[in-house]
Amino acid sequence: MTDATELQQIARLVELNRQQLTSLGEQIERLSTALLEHREIITALSSISTDESNRLMVPLGSGIQLLVDQLTNPGVVIDIGSGIQAERPVSEAIELLEKRYLEIQELISTLQSEFDEIEGKVKQLAAKFTEGAEVIQSIEEEQIDEVNDSKEQQPSSKKRKRNISGELTLDD
Repeated sequence: MTDATELQQIARLVELNRQQLTSLGEQIERLSTALLEHREIITALSSISTDESNRLMVPLGSGIQLLVDQLTNPGVVIDIGSGIQAERPVSEAIELLEKRYLEIQELISTLQSEFDEIEGKVKQLAAKFTEGAEVIQSIEEEQIDEVNDSKEQQPSSKKRKRNISGELTLDD
């Protein structure tokens, strides 16, 4: 049998798990954005290494691009970890980005399975809460019915007399 304190505890667990779901969802969304960004960069670097043109356009932002004369083997400055950046050949930069891409995919997959697990837990707790609330409500309704039945069976007590102003009289 479920009591009110147990229902409150279940409600708190549901709320905590929902907050965790929200957090996981936001993390998955940010990682998905990073995944798309990596894919776009890999595509751009791949086109640089195969492009036969003598010039490159480097996007600076706000729709502005910088035209640069392409050298025979341009280097790419890439973050190699802990905020340290190093110049690498395009082919090595592509390999590093593809490795990161796979790591991000794996992390998204892990977070998604954790999300699904917590979501299932929330559904179970919500069902348990609903079931417990229905049990408590039916018990309360039975108690109210019993009280009403006992009141109907009791003889009515002598009514108190009140004067016009609603105050009690000496007979009370």
